[in-house]
Parts: sequence; C-alpha cells; structure tokens
Amino acid sequence: MSNFKMKSMKIILALALAVCFFTPPLFASTDNKYYSEYAIKYKVNDEFDLFFTPELRLNDDIGNLYYYQIRGGVTFHAHKNLDLSGAYRFIQTKDAKGNWDNNDTQYVEMIVIPKVKLAGFDLSDANKFERRFIENARDRWVYRNLATVAYPAKIKNFEFIPYISDEIYYDWEINKVNLNWATAGINKKITKNLTVGIYYRHENSRVGSSSKWLTNHIVGSNVTIGF
Repeated sequence: MSNFKMKSMKIILALALAVCFFTPPLFASTDNKYYSEYAIKYKVNDEFDLFFTPELRLNDDIGNLYYYQIRGGVTFHAHKNLDLSGAYRFIQTKDAKGNWDNNDTQYVEMIVIPKVKLAGFDLSDANKFERRFIENARDRWVYRNLATVAYPAKIKNFEFIPYISDEIYYDWEINKVNLNWATAGINKKITKNLTVGIYYRHENSRVGSSSKWLTNHIVGSNVTIGF
C-alpha cells in the first residue's frame, strides 16, 4: 500500500472517530440500540439485481424489540458509475406504551446512486426519495442522502472492507433535517455468496419540528447472501 493511500485511510478513520465520539454537548444522550440487518440478493443478469432486506431493531439499551421492516426491490446497473433502484418497504413499530402499532406504514423508494473508484477508494452518494404512506397521518416526502467511502484492505491473508458513511434525512413536510446517521464499519466476505459485517452508528435525531437534538448509539450487524 502506498504512503498516500495509507495516509488517506488514516485521515478518513480519524474523521470517522471524531464524528462518532466527539459530538457537541448540545446533543443529549438517550439510548443504546442494536440493528440486525439481512439482505438476500439475486443477480438476474449484468444489468439487474433483485433484493429482499428484512431488518430488526432493538432499543431500551438493546432490551426491547421495537421495530421490524420488510423491504424488497430491484437495482438497475445503468452504467459502471450509476445505479438506479426502486423498492417497497413495510414497517411495524411499537407505540409509547410498548404495544405494536396497528397503523400500516409503507414506503415507496426511488434511489439514484452515482459511484466511482478513486485512488483505491470506492465512493458513492445515494440520493433516496421516499414517499411515506402512514395510516391516520398525512403522506409525506422524505429525501435521504447517503455518502459512503470504502477501502478494500488486506492484512496478510485477511481481506476486509472498512468504510465510513454519513446519511441525512430531510422531511419535506416540515422542511427540516430531522435525522443524521454517522457510521463506521467493516464488511468481510466469508464465501462467494456470503458477506457479514459490523458497524457503529452515531444517531442524532429530533421529533417533528422540534429544535432539540437527541443522540443514540447504535451497534449493528449485517448479513448478505448473494446468488
């Protein structure tokens, strides 16, 4: 690995730690969570992939299952530097009393992902447009932007992919950013068809139009099976 690449990687990892651990004091710490993500991907041909991605989330210091989602869709590899995706997501959550909310929550997603390789790094910037349909509430548009930097690395015979990312949520209903995820993680390819990963995510969120930001700490795992 060249000195330039090594220095670049150290700088990126240092920035990730700074974002994750040195948050300004105006953010109040509230909860520790665990996200369990799964993905099943099927390559139809060189242009199209199908995916199915269920997810479970635990809060209250990782003691309470409060959220699950079922998500599926298709990705079109329009160009080596551009992916286009569409997806449908069904979500169930618990209310403030700890009961499962019977109101249906459904999202339709349209995603544009420009990507490029630069000096050994994989760079991408996913632009996600979500139409949220929530029973007994007004439908709304949410824009999400997910910027990711990954670097395929190898230590002796151990190959892995460390990455950092930052994602913002902009709610068009209230014209404000109300969620930010700063993430640092590692993915490891186990076999040709199996990849696993772990990550830490620093979450800053606020409810509705509130100006008060709250901080949550999230540990996550992901398992991807490809065919």
